[in-house]
Amino acid sequence: MLEDYFREMPIEEILTGLKFAKNRWSAKDAGVLKVGRKSIIQKEVHSVTNEQAQWRLKNWKMMISNYRRRGYSYPTISRIKKILIEKSKKKSK
Repeated sequence: MLEDYFREMPIEEILTGLKFAKNRWSAKDAGVLKVGRKSIIQKEVHSVTNEQAQWRLKNWKMMISNYRRRGYSYPTISRIKKILIEKSKKKSK
């Protein structure tokens, strides 16, 4: 398989891919690999009840500061808010 890659691809492309893979492996091995935005959002909202969502929205400025302290970007925070709004509108079971 490696022989095919070397035959078909320019060496610069192979080295770029290997550098990316090495950096990712090093980060994973060190335990500092950042998870994707989708999993961050799921972690924040997956078990939030209707009442909890309403409380978080009422105290949104405090929630923003908590999220920023954790290093979340503003697009991630706005996606969390969007899901919380949806959850707050649903009736509790």
